[in-house]
Amino acid sequence: MKNRRNRPPRQQSHVLHSIAGSLEEAFSETEDEFAEEDVIVVDVPEKTRKGQGKEVFFFTCGLLVIVFAIIGIISTVIFTSNVANDIANQTALKNEFELYLYPLVATDPPTFEEAGTLTNSTIIRAAISKILLTGDISNYQTEAGLTYIPELDVETNATSLFGGDITIEHETVGSIMDRATYNPEMKAYAISSTNRTANYVPKITNIDSVGETFTLTVEYYPLSASIPGLENRNEVVKEMKYVVVKSAGDRKTVTSISFGGGNPYGDGSSNVNGE
Repeated sequence: MKNRRNRPPRQQSHVLHSIAGSLEEAFSETEDEFAEEDVIVVDVPEKTRKGQGKEVFFFTCGLLVIVFAIIGIISTVIFTSNVANDIANQTALKNEFELYLYPLVATDPPTFEEAGTLTNSTIIRAAISKILLTGDISNYQTEAGLTYIPELDVETNATSLFGGDITIEHETVGSIMDRATYNPEMKAYAISSTNRTANYVPKITNIDSVGETFTLTVEYYPLSASIPGLENRNEVVKEMKYVVVKSAGDRKTVTSISFGGGNPYGDGSSNVNGE
């Protein structure tokens, strides 16, 4: 007799397989869901880090822009201030006139009201000083430690200092330290290679101008720094007034020299050349 309560073995096996398949499918879906959930959990922090990285990058760029802007503003203010100070102090014009007057101040010329009253010695020494201190002597003839400066160059440089109203009679000038020996056959001045013509250097402290006429207050400083064994003294020796006229083509002419107000030695009679 068949057992009604119990199913046949074949049918029981089929039921068991069905149950096993269902469980396997359930576990399979659960693993897939867990896998998907794991991916989502990992993705969220990664996106967050990327967003934070962009924020840090943009913040850094903005900070750098602000820093560079501040630096630019400070540099502009400093530059503007320096330009304003240079304009107020006439720095560029003072430098221009100091370079022009340097060869003349170096020879310490005497005072004059008209260039035509200057002696040959003063004119020649000043012209040679200009050639030696601010000119190019590389093409001049040299022999036995002497450099020969053509008289024509001396005349040209004298005119550039004192204008065209001067006359020159060429002759030997200077002392032992800065002697310029005139050679009439060569029509040139023989200058020793050890010749030192600079007694003073100029410093312009004030400029007054009317049109193209400039009145310069010039302080004389000793050039002791270039002489070995002597102490460098930054003391003003004397103060002089130079009147310089500028003409077309930036040409300059010294029309007069007089004593200034700040002379430690009175009327400036300390002229080392006795002229």
